[in-house]
Amino acid sequence: MNKKPTIRDIAEICGCSANTVSRVLRGSTRISLALREKIARVAKEIGYIPNSLAESMRTGSTKTIAVIFQDFRNPFFAVLARFIEEYARSLGYFVLFATTSESAEQEVAACRTVLGRNVDGILFSPIQRDTKAVKLLMGQKTPFVLLGRRFQGVDAYSVIADDEQGAYLTTRHLLERGAREILFLNSFSFICTSQFREQGYLRALKEYGGQPHILEVSMEYGKTREALKRLYQKPQPYDAILTFCDMMGFEAYYTLREIGRRVPGDILLAGMDGMQRDFIYPISLTSAVIDRKVLAEKAMDMLLMLIEHQRDSGKPLPDKKEIVIPQTLFLGQTT
Repeated sequence: MNKKPTIRDIAEICGCSANTVSRVLRGSTRISLALREKIARVAKEIGYIPNSLAESMRTGSTKTIAVIFQDFRNPFFAVLARFIEEYARSLGYFVLFATTSESAEQEVAACRTVLGRNVDGILFSPIQRDTKAVKLLMGQKTPFVLLGRRFQGVDAYSVIADDEQGAYLTTRHLLERGAREILFLNSFSFICTSQFREQGYLRALKEYGGQPHILEVSMEYGKTREALKRLYQKPQPYDAILTFCDMMGFEAYYTLREIGRRVPGDILLAGMDGMQRDFIYPISLTSAVIDRKVLAEKAMDMLLMLIEHQRDSGKPLPDKKEIVIPQTLFLGQTT
């Protein structure tokens, strides 16, 4: 067969009408079992693939969700994507992924693109440089859930990690190990995650004593190395470093070794994200840990409730607008 197999092709082979084939493929049991089995067998043999667009026009659902992340080069998002895709597939949904490369313009473009694909819902991890993208989503009928980050004053559903708790736990651990001059290499302050982690860092310092030292650094590859190289051009008082994320933490580890500092001999080091939970690295980094599988599944469950409520207003909405996933502490070799 040189053309794409169609319902009419199945009907011709099976000696029945195209309408009968269509009804069988939609799950009707009002046709004889023998004919249903024959239609299913022929459809498989000729490689028939249902037209999802036509199906969506009939049912109002594409059984597709979109996920918008900043950058898959960060393993945190790669692992989260895997858990989202696995869980969505188990529930009968296909997932489209889009990235924004930390660009506000590309973020809006990605939102417009997935909305144009007629997806049933969107999981959105915003870069938070502005609110244009989230306001675009709020102006549409497509349900969405903010994942990992939220906007203050924006009435949207969200699933986030307890970043304040994670930073508190890691900073407290560094203080209990004897550190008092702890440098916090934080990300940009317009990101809510940075704000929460700074709050946890400061809370631990207030409780245990110690002077705050905060430096904003881009998560972009090489920026942590550049910052530390500049700082260590002269003697520094720091006896510990906490980084916004593990990728910055690993970069800090190799930079400190490069400039002759022993970790943890000369300086303690901790990160956040707990990447050791999903990857094996040459060095285990002390870090706050978030269960990305739980994060993914809670977000997907919330999104599906919103999707079902949109189709049937009698379906319940999620009990809470925001779900916060707790963090724990992983003790590695760097402290």
